Amino acid sequence: MSTGFSAGSQALGYMFQARCALYLILTNKEEAQLAIESLDDITFFDNENNAQELLQLKHHTKPASLTDSSVDFWKTIRVWSTLLKENKILLPDTLLTLVTTAEAPQDSAAFFLRPTKGRDSNRAVQKLVQVANTSDNKSLKSSFDAFKALTSTEQQLLVDSIQILDYSPDIIDITPKIKEKLVAVRREHRNSVYERLEGWWFGKVVQHLRDNSANFISGFEVRDKICEINDQFKPDALPIDFFDLEIPEQFTMSQDKRRFVAQLKEIAVNNKRIEKAILDYYKAFEQRSRWAREELLFGGEIEKYEKRLIDEWERYMLALQDEMPDSSENELEHQKFGREVFKWMEQKADIRIRSQVTEPYVMRGSYHILADQNPPRVHWHPKFLERLTELLATT
Repeated sequence: MSTGFSAGSQALGYMFQARCALYLILTNKEEAQLAIESLDDITFFDNENNAQELLQLKHHTKPASLTDSSVDFWKTIRVWSTLLKENKILLPDTLLTLVTTAEAPQDSAAFFLRPTKGRDSNRAVQKLVQVANTSDNKSLKSSFDAFKALTSTEQQLLVDSIQILDYSPDIIDITPKIKEKLVAVRREHRNSVYERLEGWWFGKVVQHLRDNSANFISGFEVRDKICEINDQFKPDALPIDFFDLEIPEQFTMSQDKRRFVAQLKEIAVNNKRIEKAILDYYKAFEQRSRWAREELLFGGEIEKYEKRLIDEWERYMLALQDEMPDSSENELEHQKFGREVFKWMEQKADIRIRSQVTEPYVMRGSYHILADQNPPRVHWHPKFLERLTELLATT
């Protein structure tokens, strides 16, 4: 449902700007550097911080036309005319590009500024001068004035530097265009790599804007990130996506009745360690679920991994039991035994689902998933299984 206060189109415009910037940096040279909301919507700079290309982006959700009196067109001309007058851009050394989802009608000024064989900047400037001198559109008066403030030589120089990329892909259609640039990524992984790349990219853009666009984003940085993400999809690796996941705000440990939490309380582990265990559980659960959704796991891989975890846990339990007197019924000794097993899992064990999956939360959380099953497939307290029914009845 939409209201008179809706900013949906404006939000789409900002998202289009960020997504388009990703596409543009992937189509440019590796050494290219861009800034968002600097001189223009997007600006490409050379190694000496000189502006090479300014881009204005115009996104429409409905069919639109870039006529000679178009608001989009004239607002863009106003920006560029002002920058030229203030000597903030050097022409013809800087390319001025308008990227729009609208279409330039045949024989319009914008039509003659397309980068095609029919380009004719002389006809385009004549049309623009005529509109600026004769239009009574008061909302565009400042745009007309900015253009007319230029000398005829400057007007021609400005228009010579403009290229119109009309009928451009919108925010949805540009996504497959970006994916096509991921040529080093296997086809079956392209969607997954793209999702992670875009997530990183939007975070990068937010940081960039928060820093007032002071630090450029380089093509090298983007391509390095693609390589980093792509490496996680090799046969001996898996992507890690939930390193920064946090426990839900409404979480209350005292009300947590899950078996793996009860197990940790039974061996008198301090609350902070229990919180970290719960976080590992969340991370591993979400990570394994995403791997499954994206079909990144081989047949039965999780089941085989869990069997390895159980086998290693059992071996350590048995070795530790050899050092514990069979007749010992001391509860403090049982708790100490359980904490020792848990400490081994938490700090010493290194059992990986694949050799390059080094993030500890995968293993730790998987152990907690096993400890939470009914009945638990691993436990820490040597008498936990015997006490389980009684314990759950009192918690």
